[in-house]
Amino acid sequence: MADQPDSKADAAAVTDSDWAAFQPVPAGWPAPYAQGSTSPGFADLLSGIPMALALLDSSGRMFAGNEALAATAGDAWRPGMLPQDLVVPDSQRPLRHAIANVLTGGNGRTLRVALLNRPDDVQDVRVIPFPPGLGAAAMLALRDIREQVRLERQVAAATRMQAVGQLAGGIAHDFNNLLTGILGMVDQMLETDRTAPVDRTGLEEIRRNAHRGARLVAQLLAFARQQPQRRHLFCARDLVHDLQPLLHKLLGPAVELDVDRRPGRFLLKADPGQLEQVIVNLAINARDAMAGQGRLRIVYHDVPARDVPALGHDIMPAMDYVGIELTDTGTGIPPEIIGKIFEPFFTTKPQGQGTGLGLSTVYGIVKQSDGYIFAAPGPDGIGTRFSVYLPGHPASEKTASTASVPPPAPTATLDQPLNVLLVEDEPSVRLVLARGLERKGCIVTTAEDAAAALRVITTDHPIDVLLSDVMMPGMDGVELAVQTVKLRPGIGLVLMSGYAELPRHREADALGVRFLSKPFTMSDLLAALSKAGARTA
Repeated sequence: MADQPDSKADAAAVTDSDWAAFQPVPAGWPAPYAQGSTSPGFADLLSGIPMALALLDSSGRMFAGNEALAATAGDAWRPGMLPQDLVVPDSQRPLRHAIANVLTGGNGRTLRVALLNRPDDVQDVRVIPFPPGLGAAAMLALRDIREQVRLERQVAAATRMQAVGQLAGGIAHDFNNLLTGILGMVDQMLETDRTAPVDRTGLEEIRRNAHRGARLVAQLLAFARQQPQRRHLFCARDLVHDLQPLLHKLLGPAVELDVDRRPGRFLLKADPGQLEQVIVNLAINARDAMAGQGRLRIVYHDVPARDVPALGHDIMPAMDYVGIELTDTGTGIPPEIIGKIFEPFFTTKPQGQGTGLGLSTVYGIVKQSDGYIFAAPGPDGIGTRFSVYLPGHPASEKTASTASVPPPAPTATLDQPLNVLLVEDEPSVRLVLARGLERKGCIVTTAEDAAAALRVITTDHPIDVLLSDVMMPGMDGVELAVQTVKLRPGIGLVLMSGYAELPRHREADALGVRFLSKPFTMSDLLAALSKAGARTA
């Protein structure tokens, strides 16, 4: 095989006028070779294929190509040049080796490269050997995979966010256990005689910081999509209208709030409190991006299923949505970080001015509500537009609304002493809860897991209420409750967890289980035990 020229200078030395002398004309091909010229039949074949194609001679140079190649490579393509001179430097060496392999009798190979005229885009390049006697040594096929790469990036980002969400949920679970122990011990110390030598100011500060930690964990759980929801049907117009006074106060007098009240047919089925949190968080981010001065526009509108493909978000299935858009006139989001803005603890704000959980919380709430959220530059490249799409429901479903109002907090006292079987695998939490309940007059028996608890349950030991953690090694709390009901019908059941929602909740509800989300106060615990104990009375 002739030596392959290895530089643009070598390729440039071959001009259109002397190209015919550079390579003998194959039988059946016109000469001299003009740019992209082939025999009429072969030209028709090449032009009819919606893929950039080029034919290579035995020296590895391109002597023919179709219109798609000219459109893809632009002015950089001309007959007689080396294919590697079309690509960026990082792609040249592997492409040169792939071509050399085919020209020496090797198999074809597919590479992913970026062209010089479009360095930010990628192409799949396939080097294909040609059968002998057809007038070419090999063929180069370029396939534009920008859309494929875009989808791959979206899937990778979603997978990464899911993994981070699972990690955040696990961290929140463990952290809530720690906070339960801290808050329980502080409450017990504060209940001691006020004349005792206790630094009450210090304890109150510990309690305040523990509650701040609990709120931070709640944001992590929202990102991890493990925050409890109270969904019912409502109108986006009503929600935004009710939020406007608060938004005016949060944005300040120098930010103009413009709400576009388009009429709509669809209702939202979500947790209105959480959706308010989404809008408020996005509004605060917009205010900060505008340095407290500018314009925030909020638009809510119907997106029928037929209009979904036009949005350009391929991950959204074609169904009815309610769209809520917030567009600011701020500094915008640089392209290099826009893919990271929903990740937890990522923030562009100065240290001490943000936790990095605002947008990740928004993302978690939207995804938990079966919706989608996207960020893009605003009109004319000014500012940022956040678009939230949530499933839309016909207004006729309004009558099916299942809004639930939480009952008032019960009293924090026990009507009668209770025999409590406490099952908790975290020693510090087990110690604090047992100590607190005993101070309230309960008779507490402890177990470190479900197996130990079942050994107690199968005896004649008096038990009024089973108080168990949910996530434990071996059998979980829900299964323990199922087994307990079989062995001790009518026993009171209270389950607690560092996660914010009870798993297998339908099964647990059927058993009459009361659920406590950690961290909780002793008052919350006593109220749950009192109600559960009333079943056995």
